[in-house]
Formats: sequence, C-alpha cells, structure tokens
Amino acid sequence: MTTSHIIDTPILLIWFNRPQHSSRVLERLRELKPATLFVAIDGPREGRVTDIKQVSDTILLLDTIDWPCTIQKLIRTENLGCKCGVSSAIDWFFEQVDMGIILEDDCLPDPSFFSFCADLLERYHDNEQVMHIGGANLASGKWWSQDSYLFTKVCHIWGWATWQRAWQHYDVAMATYPSRRDRLIDQLVDNKASRKLWKQVFDDTYAGRVDTWDYQWVYSIWAAGGLSILPSVNLISNIGFDSQATHTHFATEFANLPTGSLPILHHPNHLAEHKEATQWLFGHLYQPLSTWVIWLEKVKRRVPLLKKRR
Repeated sequence: MTTSHIIDTPILLIWFNRPQHSSRVLERLRELKPATLFVAIDGPREGRVTDIKQVSDTILLLDTIDWPCTIQKLIRTENLGCKCGVSSAIDWFFEQVDMGIILEDDCLPDPSFFSFCADLLERYHDNEQVMHIGGANLASGKWWSQDSYLFTKVCHIWGWATWQRAWQHYDVAMATYPSRRDRLIDQLVDNKASRKLWKQVFDDTYAGRVDTWDYQWVYSIWAAGGLSILPSVNLISNIGFDSQATHTHFATEFANLPTGSLPILHHPNHLAEHKEATQWLFGHLYQPLSTWVIWLEKVKRRVPLLKKRR
C-alpha cells in the first residue's frame, strides 16, 4: 500500500449542515492530501433559518483546503433530503469516476481506511461479484479468520468504497423488489427472525415510509448476487450521534466507536462469502430486539421527524 494510491483515489464527501463534523473529516484528509475531491452539499431545508448559516459555514470549509487538490463541487440551493440528496450525489460522482471512496460528514476514518479502500478497489476492480468495500465493523471485536477482511452479505455504509460498475445496479425506487421479495430474502437470510426483519425494512423502504437511500443499496447488492467486504477491525468512528443528525439523534453503543488500523493487508485465499460471519451478523445486529435494530427502528421510522430535519 503506497501513499500514491491514497492520493490518487477519488473521494466523495457528502455534507449538509454540520460544519463542526465536516471540519473534523477534512482535517483527517489534510493528513493524506488527496489529489481529487468531490464535495456534494445539500441545500437548506425550507423554514429552517439556522440551516442557512450552517450550510454556508460548511461550504466555506472548502476554502480551507490548502494542499494541491482538484475539487469538484455539487452545491444545491434546495434541499433534496436524505434519500434523493445522497443517492443523487453518488450518481453524480460515478458519472465522472469509475471507482472511489465515499464519506458522509459524520464518518471519521482511521488513516489506514484510505489505503484499505484504495488497495481493494484496485484488487477487485474487475470482479463483478465484489460490490461494496465497507470501513465499519460493528461486530464488537469478534472475528472469524486470520485475514484482514472477509466477504459477506452484510453491508455497512459508515465510510465505504465501490465502483461505477457496481453502482450502476443501484435503483433508488427498488423497481424489481415486489417480484423478488420472498424468494430473494428467503435464499439469502437463513435466520428466521432476521429474514422477517429484512422483509419489513425493504417493504417500508419500497413504500416510501422511510426517507433513506442505503437500504436500496443493500437490496441492489443482494439482487445482483454481490458481496460486501468487512474489515477485521473497525476503521470508522461515527461522530454524528447528536441532535443535529438526520438519523442518529441520540447516542448508542455504536456512537464514537474507537478505530483500529490495517496498515498491512492479509488477503483471503478465496473469494467466497464467509457464511458463518454473515449469519452471526444477521443474528446479532439484524434481529428485531437487537440494540442496532432498535436504534434503526427509532430513527428511520420517524418519517415526520426525518422530513422536518432533512
């Protein structure tokens, strides 16, 4: 893993109205001095006067980039919200690059996250089965191998990377979901309770009862027969659990998780799903009564609140 890989990998920053968080992520980037940044900033929400200054202060952070860097900007004057604002920003990104790293404003990465993503973006560039490189590991220290990462159907989006070839499968409307619902989920999720949960999650997303973009990405990966990469240590600390957040209004055990480092990668010998890890993650993180799901239920089902805040 060389520094040039880090510098050359395009990075998309998705910002909104939290300059204090965005500035921390930008300081981490300053340590690495990437050559190419794409920055998408959603517009102020109608009727939210405080958004005007907060969004303006966030935009002004771009003037503090003091290293040689090409910056592409997508500054919106109107608020598109979480679902369309984020998904359209990623669409814009992959209209211009064929692979890259994606960071929202509350995802503070360990420095090795960038080399981790850069190396694996190159390594699996032409392997269509690998669709997502995740930076977060929420398995509470549990690990299943001697390798630096494994392949799973579980997809976390707190700091991640992918390719244009994978993102082309993304459909924010989930048009094929009704015809594939039962067979797809029954085949992929062995755990009965988790299977029921995923059907409900996807049902709510398809029906527009939650304002989000990420469940559609999970569905797109599953529908395409893809796999996600999970690192052996957590490489992302979510610093956004506060009253200003779109989703993370209150702290949980997943707030501000410490990060580890992966300066040297030990690659798996075979490209195959680690089914034991997948089922453990489904069984512990995606159960109706799991701490993670209780949090997701609270923050993503508050549709009036989400629309008001975003």
